[in-house]
Amino acid sequence: MSSSSNSSWVFDLQDKIYSRLDAVCAAKLSGKYPDLNVTMDSHKVVGAKFPNVYLHFLTPVEAGKDLVGQDVNAIYLTADIIVTVTSAQKMEVAREVTQIVVDCMKDMRFTASLSEFRDTDTEYRTVSRFARFIGNEENPF
Repeated sequence: MSSSSNSSWVFDLQDKIYSRLDAVCAAKLSGKYPDLNVTMDSHKVVGAKFPNVYLHFLTPVEAGKDLVGQDVNAIYLTADIIVTVTSAQKMEVAREVTQIVVDCMKDMRFTASLSEFRDTDTEYRTVSRFARFIGNEENPF
């Protein structure tokens, strides 16, 4: 039995998804919103720019296990994406940015639990959840 396993692809997924989301948002929104920030760092970072798109991955779950159990054949990946804008930017900005985020994630074949809208005295926020099974031989990115 081999001591090495084929799971390295799992560790690259989050960076690939982040890079794709960042590139799509930049291409479609940076002209209109030059301070747009797409990040995997906590959305509570001091000095965050707005609109802020925070990508948070939940723990992936292994799927498609075979009898040998040596390789990770597939995973079920879930991500929350929080779009935050200042109250001065209005809820329409949060909706516009969220629509681009949803379109991008759908292009990568994620299912979406569409946005929940929230507001406070200082900001508007949308929270969306995306999930999908990804196999080790797929390259949806």
